[in-house]
Amino acid sequence: MNGDAPRVGYVGLGQMGSAMAGRLLETGVQLIVFDLNPETMAEAVGLGAEPAGSTAEVAAFADVVSICVPDAHHVSSVLDGLGEGAVVGLPVLVHSTIHPDAVAACRMQADIWGGVLHDVCVAGGAVAASAGELVLFVGGRADLPPAAATLLSYYSSHIVEAGPVGSGAAMKLAFNVLTYAQFAASAVAFEIAEGAEVDTDALVDAWRHVGQLGSLTEQFLPVLSIPAEHVVGDFRDSLRSTVDIARKDLRLAADLCVVGDLGGMVEALEKAMPEVFGVADEIREAP
Repeated sequence: MNGDAPRVGYVGLGQMGSAMAGRLLETGVQLIVFDLNPETMAEAVGLGAEPAGSTAEVAAFADVVSICVPDAHHVSSVLDGLGEGAVVGLPVLVHSTIHPDAVAACRMQADIWGGVLHDVCVAGGAVAASAGELVLFVGGRADLPPAAATLLSYYSSHIVEAGPVGSGAAMKLAFNVLTYAQFAASAVAFEIAEGAEVDTDALVDAWRHVGQLGSLTEQFLPVLSIPAEHVVGDFRDSLRSTVDIARKDLRLAADLCVVGDLGGMVEALEKAMPEVFGVADEIREAP
């Protein structure tokens, strides 16, 4: 184990959080974890993490805390708990995709008990997280405490200094707009091709040949070829969860648009997400 490595607390063990926590364990970091889901907690403990009974316990153990929870109000709730066990100066890295204004509010909330909060938003998916190859969009990178700065290299192969605190969140939302727009365009293209009895594999090869197909979009394409009758059970629940996240992110992105009707274009993209992911018959409002 690297004796210079910080002790890390990780709160939020969803798909991305579990992958990032697993990456830390592979590098030999001392890790304490907390999640409301006992199954994901058990999985992390099975890989070598220490379990925490509360977020306050995470704060008492860690030199730096990573948060990866669904939305801004979840981040705020975690911060309340951390404040009960933290020492002054505890670095807190928020990986959740939230509005830049929410980052500012959370930073002030952490400042009340002496925490130092930065937005460190992530892109690349769980596969990249497991390999330590995430892209990180960092707000206020130059002001990161040493323990937090050290942690970034364990997660990432590409670190973007986005600007002041809050800029990382804005950049992640901008990133996500293009990602979801590519997914939507691919769904439309597949529908046109299939309607004309065109070979979609040939279409994908053409995209790939001219460099039009990014790796994230390519990972998404198999979803478009799954028959509707197979989109059931846990798989369907997973797609619905992805749609909820996409719609939440796109609503936040639309709020940041200031030119012409670009916000309206993003809103239309947000409304299309259930159809894009094949769960349009069970549209739910994103939290």
